[in-house]
Amino acid sequence: MVKGVLLILLFVVFAFLSEVYFKKYEAIENVKLVKSEVLEVLISLYGNKGTEWIVKGKRLFYQLSNVVIKDPGIKSGNYRILAGNLRLNKYSKKGILENGVEIFGPDLYLRTLNAYIDFEENTAWGYQELILRRGGNLIKGKGFKIFFKPFKVIIDEVKSIHSTP
Repeated sequence: MVKGVLLILLFVVFAFLSEVYFKKYEAIENVKLVKSEVLEVLISLYGNKGTEWIVKGKRLFYQLSNVVIKDPGIKSGNYRILAGNLRLNKYSKKGILENGVEIFGPDLYLRTLNAYIDFEENTAWGYQELILRRGGNLIKGKGFKIFFKPFKVIIDEVKSIHSTP
């Protein structure tokens, strides 16, 4: 009789442990999105023309093939780009600069809300309102494209030009 009670008790314990194991397995199976975070990052990227881009950021979130960098500072040669966020696809090397974008260069300053960047083609472009300061001119417009090598700026809709003495 004692053996029968022990056998039943062993069966009940095994059934309980099996249920706990399978519930944990179901919880793991329901997780669909894995997100990683890295602090203080430095990334080097190379374009088709050999231009090296250095991307520094305070925080990096990694999710599948996309990387989000908070407060990025991007540098290539004499050019610097600052933004609130950079959303970068690691395979295409194309990204979206968000939450206030500033581009600095020799005798150049451009400010807009959001922009796109292609690290392989060494270009940046946007479709929103912008302010561009080049030399002694202040240009307001909408939409732009910058080629970094060789350097060229195209503004789609120039709204006003102000020359400063």
